[in-house]
Amino acid sequence: MNFDPEKFKVTLNAMSNPPNPKDSKIKDYYADQDYASFNIDFENVDIALRIAGLLGKHATNFTITTCHFPDTNKIDYIQFMIFKINDPELLALIDGL
Repeated sequence: MNFDPEKFKVTLNAMSNPPNPKDSKIKDYYADQDYASFNIDFENVDIALRIAGLLGKHATNFTITTCHFPDTNKIDYIQFMIFKINDPELLALIDGL
């Protein structure tokens, strides 16, 4: 992982609710030396798409998984796992916090 996971979390919180970053839509944030992961409820799919667009800008190494309610096809939440960020502008933004 080539980014500070705590600074990345601050960036995600600001992206998920710009008027009030303390009221984040980011759930279950976890980070270790290999990756950072978090969930976003499906009702906030617009935020998930915004984050996916930002991460996909420069072929960042990440995965997106949809998790469904038991015994249904209905999506409960979207899980992201980020391994490496390749966007120099995003890295500079994160490092600048």
